[in-house]
Amino acid sequence: MGWFDSIEHNRWLSAQMQALIAEAEGAIVPTGFAHLTDQGEPDPTRSIDLAVTARMAYVFSLGVLMGLPGTRRYADHAIKCMNRYFVDPVNGGMWTSIKSDPDADGHGVPWDDGVRDKSQYHNAYVILGVAAAAVANRPAAHELLTTLLHDQERHWIEPNGLVVDQFDEAFTQALPVRTMGTLLHTAEAYLAAAEATTDPVWLERAEAMAAFAYRTASTNNWRLPEYYDNSWRPLTGEPQGQTDGRRVYHGYVTGHALQWSRLALQIRAGLRSMDRTVPDYLMEMGLELFERARVDGWRRCDGEPGFATCVDAMGETVPGEDEHQQWVVCEGITAAASLRRAYLDDGVTPGEVEHFEHCYRSFLDFANDYLISQPGRWVRRLDAHNQSVVAAKSSRWDVYHAVQAMLAVRVPLWPPYASSLSRGLLDHPEEAPSDKKSWNLFHFRH
Repeated sequence: MGWFDSIEHNRWLSAQMQALIAEAEGAIVPTGFAHLTDQGEPDPTRSIDLAVTARMAYVFSLGVLMGLPGTRRYADHAIKCMNRYFVDPVNGGMWTSIKSDPDADGHGVPWDDGVRDKSQYHNAYVILGVAAAAVANRPAAHELLTTLLHDQERHWIEPNGLVVDQFDEAFTQALPVRTMGTLLHTAEAYLAAAEATTDPVWLERAEAMAAFAYRTASTNNWRLPEYYDNSWRPLTGEPQGQTDGRRVYHGYVTGHALQWSRLALQIRAGLRSMDRTVPDYLMEMGLELFERARVDGWRRCDGEPGFATCVDAMGETVPGEDEHQQWVVCEGITAAASLRRAYLDDGVTPGEVEHFEHCYRSFLDFANDYLISQPGRWVRRLDAHNQSVVAAKSSRWDVYHAVQAMLAVRVPLWPPYASSLSRGLLDHPEEAPSDKKSWNLFHFRH
């Protein structure tokens, strides 16, 4: 019996997932969810980040949908804070970072002037979290999701179907830089929004983004440049002008290839669920991006397990970017599980997908052996030899990746995680039969 058919394996996954969600409760502060000190307490020297708070809305909403006691108030706190404290009352949109306490009038206070710019990277997580909260029927979530999606159409979606990365405070000037990370997280958010709103346009928009990633990767040996100019041509140097606090990567990001592998397969399954024509490229993209990232990134330093974060154009690890980061192996776990599921849904035998099960076991063993320091607490970063990185800052930033990794083999490729849970599909990962593929009311909108 393989791990995928093991009751005890699913129990282990469930225990780890529940511990992650319970541990995330410790990040709560009056205006959202905080970064943490090394002792696991909210860090007063760091801002309250919109993306962190949005990710907490997501994981606690998943907890609500699974019936985990106590998660409702944390999901509701995240939605309340995004509605009340992060919203820019003058220009609209949301600030990326605020202080941990509101002002005397009960309003959110930007952390400093440098974070007044608007960030689509952060918006993507807000949409993902609020869509999950809407599926979980949390107060004010449906209304906030509607506002967010209107804001997408007003400001962020470009004529080519891709998205602007960053605006100034008043939405008058777009930063002339685009990023692959923002694009893929937007596509993931749009998939969640498609199900939460029963509007297929968001799935179609995610597919347009996947098509761009496919065209880019398939002509570049299946490696995805991270940074682009405002015409979506790859940049040759570092991006300039980003103010939303994201790290700058140097090289091709293996974790983003793994994420796109999963998303391509989820988009494919979503189109199948509506009996839409499914482009052939989606399966090719899912497989090729996974294999390129696996060969480029896995066990690259003296055979030590773990994914290198970035590689160069020849597939060699980049000095300073060869760390083994938690979020990358989590995306490896979900991509391996997604590929196995996609092939099984297409009718292959379990023996034909043993490669992906082997990858899944290897990646999960790494998480167990090196990352899980105690239930609910995972190490965020290790060096290339899996030694501690002194400069690593504690956070619940990556809990969304880890929770999804613990759920990946337990739910279908479509609908997305929150909707799968709401429809009672936990531990029923197989695709629905052909006469029941429509998970929602999309067909009534044509």
